[in-house]
Amino acid sequence: MRAVVAILILLMTVVGVTAQTIGGRVSDESRQPIVGATVVDVETGLGTVTDGEGLFRLNTGGKHPKQIVVRCLGFETDTVEVAGRRQGIEVTLRTISVEGRQVDVVGRRKGEDFQRLDPSIATSTVGADGGVEGVIKTQMGVSSNSELSSQYRVRGGNFDENIVYVGGVEIYRPFLIRAGEQEGLSFVNPDMVQELSFSAGGFDASYGDKMSSVLDVSYKRPERGGGGFRLSLLGASAHAEGAVGGGRLTHITGVRYKTNQYLFGSLDTKGDYSPTFFDVQTYWTVRASERLSIGVLAYYASNSYKFVPTDRETTFGTISDAKKLTIYFEGKERDKYQTAVTAANAQMDLSESQSIGVRASMFRTSEQENYDILGEYWLQEAVAAQAAEPTDLSDNIGVGGYMQHARNDLFGEVYSVSGYSKTETAAGTIRGEIRQTFEHYKDVTDEWEYTDSAGYITSPSAGRLRMVESRRADNQLREKRTEGYVVMRSRQIGVGSGQMWITAGVRAAYQTDVGETYVSPRASVSVMMDKWRLRLSGGRYCQIPTLREMKRDDASLNRGVKPQDSWQAVFGADFYPKTSRPMKLTFEAYYKGLRDLNPYSIDNVRLRYMAENNAKGYAAGMDVKINGELVEGVESWATLSVMKTAEKIDGDTHGYIPRPSDQRVQGSMMVQDQMPNNRSISAMLNLYFASGLPFGPQGSARWQQTSRMPGYKRVDLGLYKDFAKDNDGNQKRERLKMAQFGIEVFNLMDFANTISHFWVRDTEGHRYGVPNYLTSRRINVKVRIEF
Repeated sequence: MRAVVAILILLMTVVGVTAQTIGGRVSDESRQPIVGATVVDVETGLGTVTDGEGLFRLNTGGKHPKQIVVRCLGFETDTVEVAGRRQGIEVTLRTISVEGRQVDVVGRRKGEDFQRLDPSIATSTVGADGGVEGVIKTQMGVSSNSELSSQYRVRGGNFDENIVYVGGVEIYRPFLIRAGEQEGLSFVNPDMVQELSFSAGGFDASYGDKMSSVLDVSYKRPERGGGGFRLSLLGASAHAEGAVGGGRLTHITGVRYKTNQYLFGSLDTKGDYSPTFFDVQTYWTVRASERLSIGVLAYYASNSYKFVPTDRETTFGTISDAKKLTIYFEGKERDKYQTAVTAANAQMDLSESQSIGVRASMFRTSEQENYDILGEYWLQEAVAAQAAEPTDLSDNIGVGGYMQHARNDLFGEVYSVSGYSKTETAAGTIRGEIRQTFEHYKDVTDEWEYTDSAGYITSPSAGRLRMVESRRADNQLREKRTEGYVVMRSRQIGVGSGQMWITAGVRAAYQTDVGETYVSPRASVSVMMDKWRLRLSGGRYCQIPTLREMKRDDASLNRGVKPQDSWQAVFGADFYPKTSRPMKLTFEAYYKGLRDLNPYSIDNVRLRYMAENNAKGYAAGMDVKINGELVEGVESWATLSVMKTAEKIDGDTHGYIPRPSDQRVQGSMMVQDQMPNNRSISAMLNLYFASGLPFGPQGSARWQQTSRMPGYKRVDLGLYKDFAKDNDGNQKRERLKMAQFGIEVFNLMDFANTISHFWVRDTEGHRYGVPNYLTSRRINVKVRIEF
């Protein structure tokens, strides 16, 4: 209730105007302008916000000297004494890294369609997924339906349509992952992140060939020594950082261990789960001279998943027509995923206005998936007792067995080298890059599944069991790709009482297998007027196919698959209320016209493509976000997204059908609070809702996959005490930044969320989709030390 009242008060605040005026500029430590900072007269309470160049003009009254308070999300608050000179005031805000604070400073360094997020929140957010991706899932236009996976969908796209950069290096996700239980750790280590930027669409031509989103990450260059560690029931992590020679040599190294065994214990399928996920990465920088700087990144991950199932019981259906599935298992699963990444970057500043650089990277993955699972199942009618839980079981309506087998092996390596430049001119900033990429994959697939019940699956003509699924292939893929871009961002252009910026660029890529060149022009316009910032961006986005997109349902390759093509337009509006606390309202509307689509189906987190460019489609929607400090010094936000995406497959007479990612409504809320008289005690509440995704029977045609799963609902709550801080929130000791103990409740309301379905038949041949439920309520204990 307090949060709602605070929102209404902030929205209804009316700021007065008087005769006297003071003005100046607000910037960060690197002299970059800060957009949307609030500037408030302490005496009168009157305030304003900075424009696109960080400039402000404040109409105020009273006598001089006077004090003004300058605040912005993610920066330390500064109080400035104004005496005599009332114009040309220079205010520099220091970046802070406070638990739970988010930086959303549009127009700084990144393009107009990027949100800059505080990476510290990724180390403190409550939830089973957590990390950087846990923060991304709560942003506008982003949806998910699994706490066990770090994957997310953006504005009607799938997992493969998102691109991740770390230090300018593209990061690849594993290829053979079938379920969130196997996924392990994502690449980005939140303890090492310096800057975190995210765009849900409309990004400029400097960002690659994906149709949905960009996550751009920069790792830290520490100024001094430090480190920390975290322990919880889900694993542990530690990091150390330092600087030598006044910052000429910096380093940061992180180690993480994760096990979801505790979470898996709440799944319907019981057994011996043994997930072990480990990674280590290190980032070093050297300032060889005043003009030359070098950075090196190294990463290694070993993810192992072992599982020996014993039994499963799932009750599903309605109160009046409830059914129960019981399965007893034999066999086991053993999966292993090993990944290594090395990258190096060298940048030379030729002058104050021009720099050039070269970047090289290597990605290597080795993945094995091995399982033999035999299950014997009983499907029964459950009789409801007094409209409560089913208690009486009648005769079996289906008895049978199934077997799943896989011996899948994949080895892949990607090498990339690029040269880039940046030039400052009187008209604006010009950036360019050209990149050469070499890819090699060896993919061996051998998997099959059969189901038998009372003889109805047996094929009379063949006299043998008919496989529900069977895939066998031995593929080799070698590909070379050349790509590059040129982007120019104008300097400030005066438009009446406001300012305007224009960004325009073009990206081109040549795909050797197809032998074609794809050109993608993109542009954006941004106008800042008083409390408003309006944005319009769009262009072409061609998604070059990877091995996964070339792989047909039978595991053979179609090397002639062309890029999927998307023309997009995004309109956005940001409103900065003139209040005493930082606050921002954002609205975005978008439309994507999709051509040469490669239709796919999804099971859990596994995507299977037709490997044909035989569909067209669209995605359209609107997003709204409100974020600010409802409680002073602590930020909260809420988002709401409405979207529709559909496709029409060539030769299909059913017209436009929902795409597998057609999650119509999504909403999220992250609320933080602190004890009024003891700021060392804090709470965090994450709430998430997403409407159901389309699904259909196993092996069915795409037009049959239009039923809807139940919506995904989840509430996570965390309560924390920081023993390194006093009641006012100040550090007790200089070297000890944090000594936090916390209790977290995952899935507080104990919602039964569905991730996929297991398909069985009864003796009459009727098919039933038995829900595969995600985790139930769990309590986690967390300890975090920072120094």
